[in-house]
Amino acid sequence: MDTGVLIIGGGPAGLTAACFSGPGTVLAERLPQVGRKLLATGGGRCNLTHEIDADGVINAFGRTARFMRPALLAFPPQAIRAFFSDLGVETLSEPDGCVFPVSQKAADVANALERAARARGAQIRCGTRIVRLLTEELPGDAACRRRVKAVETDRGLLHPEAVILAAGGQSYPDLGSDGSGFRLACQAGLEVTPPVPALAGLVTREEWPKTLAGIVLEHGGMRVDFKGASRPMLTGPLLFTHKGLSGPPALNCSGEIAARLRETTEAGGGGEGLTPSVPVRVCLDTRRSGEDWMRLFGEWRARKGGRALHNLLAGEMPRALAVALCGLAGAGDAAVARTGKQALRALAEACSDLRLHITGTEGWSRAMVTRGGVALKELEPSTLACRKVVNLFCVGEVVDLDGWCGGYNLTWAFASGRLAGCAGARQLS
Repeated sequence: MDTGVLIIGGGPAGLTAACFSGPGTVLAERLPQVGRKLLATGGGRCNLTHEIDADGVINAFGRTARFMRPALLAFPPQAIRAFFSDLGVETLSEPDGCVFPVSQKAADVANALERAARARGAQIRCGTRIVRLLTEELPGDAACRRRVKAVETDRGLLHPEAVILAAGGQSYPDLGSDGSGFRLACQAGLEVTPPVPALAGLVTREEWPKTLAGIVLEHGGMRVDFKGASRPMLTGPLLFTHKGLSGPPALNCSGEIAARLRETTEAGGGGEGLTPSVPVRVCLDTRRSGEDWMRLFGEWRARKGGRALHNLLAGEMPRALAVALCGLAGAGDAAVARTGKQALRALAEACSDLRLHITGTEGWSRAMVTRGGVALKELEPSTLACRKVVNLFCVGEVVDLDGWCGGYNLTWAFASGRLAGCAGARQLS
């Protein structure tokens, strides 16, 4: 069967591409319905973008994110909100800049995209698994480029004019992102950066943080601490879990940490008998420096010397955390006046610059997105077409780009889907 544009994957990027790729488009989704992962985003509320401008979104993706610029300038957050408004989904911005549908229902976003894709001429075929991409060399092409000549599905062959690979990454595999997009990209001869979980909770080597599960530090911060790391202090609520740490700072560090752990493991690192780990530094309250804590301790010594240090510290943070930190610093349950300067200095450092070691993430089943995917050098940023396979486009999470939590990754999904959808439609004209 011949088709115009074939879109592989019915997530946010694929559905958006189907809204812009023109009549005759076929969208193939292996699950019984499209948008399954979209329905789960934002706790079912769908944080679909961020109030920030295009450059702000780009900054949330790190050093290679200039690649995203054409897609995001053409479809920035303001345009995304207008697009959904036209589809009948009004949005609101919360105090932290995260944008949600007014209804607070992710289903409204998914349903609007599906209706729009069908209204604009796309056929949506659920329960269709893509087996492989069949390519052929372009005759007489000096650059030895190829094209997709056919796509094998579990229901027969398709012969599309253009293919948009929007199969997602590997996060939340039960919701459709099972890594199949990476296998298809490799079949087509594309380089794929090995995927690792991102936006996932962190597992600490130290056991004591795990005893504090449920404690939240509203003004926390975290940064990775190895040579070559990006090293900015990422701030926001920090959550202790039964495995280690979560919350935006931990989630936003997790992709870089997972990639580093993979590299260390492959290189045989970690030392004999040691599990590889990545050092991080945690600030329990970004409003206070180590010297601020020392001044506070000095005031306590002068005015409240007979009181136990951990009781005074419990006035500044949850009691269980205060007790744990005093134990780490060697202060125990001593009165503040009887606590030596060395222990106070150690406690101030623990509050402002706590050293921990991360041995892993909570894995694919808990990761919100994937780090890794189709290497950026394989794609033309102006269209997201593959340089070596002229009628193949790659969008969304299948591409080696991942950003912070807060609507940034969905912004890329919508913007990249639109860019490739428009480019695929032009290829047919």
